[in-house]
Amino acid sequence: HRRKPVVAAIHGPALGGGLELALACSARVASDDPRTRLGQPEVQLGLIPGAGGTQRLPRLVGLELGLDLVTSGRSLRPSKARAAGLVDEVVPKDRLLEAAARRALDAVGGSG
Repeated sequence: HRRKPVVAAIHGPALGGGLELALACSARVASDDPRTRLGQPEVQLGLIPGAGGTQRLPRLVGLELGLDLVTSGRSLRPSKARAAGLVDEVVPKDRLLEAAARRALDAVGGSG
């Protein structure tokens, strides 16, 4: 039995629930667009991330950065998210869907 890959193609803000959805995916590809940011800003509203972000985020970026992002509400630009391990790849926005599809095909041993 092989798991089906689900790849998040992130363009624009992935904050709160948007990031939590991406965290649940097998892989994450982000555009290098200046508007693309990733974070958990719920604390700024007096809330905590409610869809598993407090567990999934530290698994990807480590406990120290994960705790910082959840408790401060700050967000990361794609290049910093890539360096931290939050996203697997950063590409120009016109190549975003192509890169996400390639990752999905690679995950199942296909070619594209």
